[in-house]
Amino acid sequence: MAQGLAAKYFLETFLIFLCFCFSFNSAQLLEKARSVWVEQGLVKGKIYKIDDRHVQIFRGIPYAEPPIGDLRFKKPVKKSRWHQEMSAVEYGPPCLQFMDFHRHDRYARDNMKRESEDCLYLNVFSPYDMEDESNLYPILVWIHGGSFLAGSGDTGIDMETVAKNIVFKGVTLVTINYRLGPLGFINMYDGEKMEGNFGLWDMVMALQWIQANIKQFNGDPTRVTVMGESAGAAAASVLALSPKTTNLVHQAIIMSGSSVAGWALHRHGTPHWSVENMATYLRSVQFKNLFKALRRMHKCEKAISEEDAAEIVGEDYTKDEIKAKHCNYQDQHVDCLKNHDLKAGELLECMRKELNLTSSLLRKALAIELGVSKLVVDGDLIPAAGGDLLSNARIPIMTGVAKQEWAHKKPQFYSLPKNNILERKDVEQAVYRIIENSFHVGANDRLSNATLQLIANASFVRYLDDPSNTFETGRVVAALQNMEADIEFVSPCQREIDAYASNGLPVYAYSFDYVPESPIYEEEMKTFHLFGKDPIKIERKDGGERRLQAFHGLDHAYIFSRGYSSNFEIKPFTKKDETMSAMLTNMMTNFVKTGDPSTKRFAFPAFTNESGEYVAINVPPVVHKGDLHWPKPKFWNIEAELISKYVPREGDQVVDPDADLTNEERVQLGAYRRAWWALWVLVIILAIVIWGIVAYCILRKQCSVRSKPYDNIVVPR
Repeated sequence: MAQGLAAKYFLETFLIFLCFCFSFNSAQLLEKARSVWVEQGLVKGKIYKIDDRHVQIFRGIPYAEPPIGDLRFKKPVKKSRWHQEMSAVEYGPPCLQFMDFHRHDRYARDNMKRESEDCLYLNVFSPYDMEDESNLYPILVWIHGGSFLAGSGDTGIDMETVAKNIVFKGVTLVTINYRLGPLGFINMYDGEKMEGNFGLWDMVMALQWIQANIKQFNGDPTRVTVMGESAGAAAASVLALSPKTTNLVHQAIIMSGSSVAGWALHRHGTPHWSVENMATYLRSVQFKNLFKALRRMHKCEKAISEEDAAEIVGEDYTKDEIKAKHCNYQDQHVDCLKNHDLKAGELLECMRKELNLTSSLLRKALAIELGVSKLVVDGDLIPAAGGDLLSNARIPIMTGVAKQEWAHKKPQFYSLPKNNILERKDVEQAVYRIIENSFHVGANDRLSNATLQLIANASFVRYLDDPSNTFETGRVVAALQNMEADIEFVSPCQREIDAYASNGLPVYAYSFDYVPESPIYEEEMKTFHLFGKDPIKIERKDGGERRLQAFHGLDHAYIFSRGYSSNFEIKPFTKKDETMSAMLTNMMTNFVKTGDPSTKRFAFPAFTNESGEYVAINVPPVVHKGDLHWPKPKFWNIEAELISKYVPREGDQVVDPDADLTNEERVQLGAYRRAWWALWVLVIILAIVIWGIVAYCILRKQCSVRSKPYDNIVVPR
């Protein structure tokens, strides 16, 4: 009996202890709910307690009407009122993804399964003072990267790390979704006016919502800093310069990207994401052309290349699944495109009503074929390009690049032969391809082939000429990585720095040089039919003997998480990494709060035309004199620009009739030309054969006995 009572007492005590522990842990995480009024109605979020401090988190707040139906392929429309309290405790659906960069993101992968065209949501993380709810904090608006093709406001973001690195340092953080791929960046000419940039207009709408409502979340609408990385940085760069964002944006942090970069803003020729180009990839045709029929081009007016098709499909889909798809992996045809006489506006209206983008294969096919979604000069949100756009500089910025942006690019990206020692001609071709695909797209005007070759020759001498006169693959790849990064990131960044400094504005320049001591593990999810349909994680380690330089996106892992970003992770995350994370986020939040990234231990100098200086962010940070990664920007911003002005003599001018064509169009045109020449060769051969037969017959007839004169015939007199 006594034993039974003792057991009962022990059990009750244990249950009380468990309840106490549960209550304690809950108090450490979830404190209470909080509801606030915004223009559209009442919205409810949560207040969390972390390390004895409070953060209020509102997730999935709609800032615009769903861009579907009649609002598809249009500028966003302000969200109308709702009449019941809206729950804002979960992230809103991500926008449709056109690449797989974040599909398996540690923090966003479950939400990625909800991707939708109804995706214009934002999230607010703000300090919360239990004793005084009237405090206002400066605002940091995060614009995610991903080539304008992928990502969302929750990719790579650990809420607890964000609270410690940003919110508890006295800053309100807002993250946003914006439309991607053609939904956000399709474009067309409507008469003389260019229409497009819908994804960028989404960002403007989010900034307008912040101005109207952020005070309710303890944010200060008079101190808004936009911050972005990669494509997000290009967007932040444009938002800092656009006349449409006056009084919406007061500062900008621009990380590894710029509106001046050729990959960010379209310059010349037909934009790849034009409505006409899109239509040709979606349009099916009846075969009337024998040559196309023989090539079995999937009944598409413009089919993706076989090489790209192999990359898109991989082993994720069976042959039967692929056969069930229509032109270029569509789930269904866009029937209204059968009319080939539609004008640009009619094409867009056709796609607005009938285009089905539920096929992830179609979305990926479009992204691989058409490349990075680019912004366009529309004369409104983006009034100009290049130096003309930079002349609008009006607010303080903090901007920089990684030490070696493309350090993690593999040799196959440069289409080099798999040899340890390369031929000079192969290396020269690789250099020319970079000049054509990276430098030329950022030039203000179209350049002749001769001019491009001249720039390629100068680039070869600067980056690859070597006394040994040998071209070992490792050295060549490293040089090509440097050259491409200098064209696409370093020189545009320095142009932006110079423009802001020339306008007398505070500009703080940096190079992120820090490399972790721990290995960096790269993760990839792949499907192998041998092991079923579930993707398998493949992990590769960089580090040890092969020491990388700081590469594109590495800084992201020290701001929003403890060493994780998209598809890589630093393991283990050491005390030194913690120091870097604290220092980097202190610099950024200090800039948000005061306009100066200096910390208690380090004075961050501003870059001026009189005393150009930038900071190498490392442990410890170091101040360098001169331009960013000097002298590289001088070569591209001055020397290469001077060479670009070279105009060959009329007799030397090489005109490229295919300059406006995409790579796929070039391939198809090349095939048609080969077929045309083959046809002429066949005609010539047939003509020779026929004439040969005729000649043979004539010769044979002449040699015949019957054809000889009859000399033995006597004619009587």
